[in-house]
Amino acid sequence: MKKYKLWVRINGSQTVFTLIFAQNGLAAKSLGEAQYGVGNVLSFKEV
Repeated sequence: MKKYKLWVRINGSQTVFTLIFAQNGLAAKSLGEAQYGVGNVLSFKEV
């Protein structure tokens, strides 16, 4: 598993960084969207 840093929107005016462990970038984005809502993952990169 790899570690990914996601930049996510938590409401209309606030964003945060969070870490997710996933097999690949698509899985990391999917996990982030499942937790924070579709379209709220602004970017992600492998750490």
